[in-house]
Amino acid sequence: MRVKTFTILFLFFSFGFSQSRKNDRINASFLNTPLEDVFDTLSAQTNYFFSYNSDILPKGSLYTISADNLPIDQFLSRLLVGTGLKYSFYKDQIILNYEPPQQQAIKKKNFFTLSGTVYNEEGQPLNNANIFLDGTTIGMSSDIDGNYKLESIPPGFYNVVFSHVGYKNAVYELSENNGGARIQDHQMELDLGQLEEVQVISDRISQTAISWQSHYSTFMVELLGQSKQAENCVIENPETLNFSYHRLDETLRAYSQYPLQIRNEALGYRISYFLEFFQRKDTDLRFRGKIRFKNLEPTNRGDIREWRKNRKESYNGSFNHFKKSLLNGELRKEGFRIYSLKSLENFEIDKKQELTVSDIIVFKGDHYELDFKNHLIIEYRKEKESMKFLENSDFVHLMYAKYIKSGRLIKDPGAQISVLKLLKGSVKLDLSGQIMDRFAVTTYGYWSWERTADLVPINYDPAFDNL
Repeated sequence: MRVKTFTILFLFFSFGFSQSRKNDRINASFLNTPLEDVFDTLSAQTNYFFSYNSDILPKGSLYTISADNLPIDQFLSRLLVGTGLKYSFYKDQIILNYEPPQQQAIKKKNFFTLSGTVYNEEGQPLNNANIFLDGTTIGMSSDIDGNYKLESIPPGFYNVVFSHVGYKNAVYELSENNGGARIQDHQMELDLGQLEEVQVISDRISQTAISWQSHYSTFMVELLGQSKQAENCVIENPETLNFSYHRLDETLRAYSQYPLQIRNEALGYRISYFLEFFQRKDTDLRFRGKIRFKNLEPTNRGDIREWRKNRKESYNGSFNHFKKSLLNGELRKEGFRIYSLKSLENFEIDKKQELTVSDIIVFKGDHYELDFKNHLIIEYRKEKESMKFLENSDFVHLMYAKYIKSGRLIKDPGAQISVLKLLKGSVKLDLSGQIMDRFAVTTYGYWSWERTADLVPINYDPAFDNL
């Protein structure tokens, strides 16, 4: 056991022995510094000395981090993200321990179940209600007695969706890290305005075959995207869609009384998309919905190989891939680089100002928090931009203004560039990396260009893609 110590006399005269040592403040700046040297400096600034086995420290890693009057526990949370190191306070010591990846994997196996009964307004069991975890492959329909049971759910934060035609959708937040069983009963509420709403929409627009088809074409592009995966997607029940278009402000809205059934032959999924909102106004696009994934049945082993390849390609460089790499401390290994950006209008990557994991995320014990100013540029270097992206994305004109000559973009495909902005001061992530308020962030660039056709479930793992 290696113990770092400084004389008690020095600490006493410099700081005294406070009853609330965790409030000790750190004022320091480190640039490409070994972790041991960081600990030495912290010991010199605080009432603590560090106790740890030197074998548990990451080998050859250098750390860049700064603090301006930051409490020591917050500083350590930032510093140790992704290292596997855990700290605890004991008297005048900070004790460091390492949690091996095997133990982390075991924790992730603490699957849990969710079960219950769905009722109608009279309290009678309701069959054929859809119960699913939004954005996952985990879901089912209630049986004749209104019962359901979702099994083998990995720990994490989820939105549990209850849906049935003619009833209002309901969403419950669910967070579980310890395994076991959870019960969630639900009484569906009739949606009396649903049919009336569709009628109002029909009155606002002349639903001729030509106008409907034109709006549907726009809707398809905006919802599914323009990637190569989108070319292999089809909405199987387009007749459920209604549109309204207001010419004065060029606003297109879409509505559907039923979930859209999207068949994605590129990734091997059937997606039930419960559309909640869709609006396209000039170049501003906003849409949201709840999503349930189901695996398509492969016709041969060639389908399985193709789907696995395409799913991994869609996952690589995605927002989910980024979050997983962030929490594992493997951003650079996985091909990501991150930079700060003050304004979209002055888009430029200054590679001398590359950020580290500790600059943008803090571990809070039972969750993480994304916390950074302005915008965050995410560069993914292991795949190049699609030519379709360079040709069709509106964001390209901001990113590559210097490459535009006479209205044309003169540039070969490079690394995939996305931008992340927090819409709140900080944003919580659960221990598995899922954002606990999905409307608290917005994305630009490659992440916003790849749409529904490139989505894989949030419980997708390229190492365990069972078809």
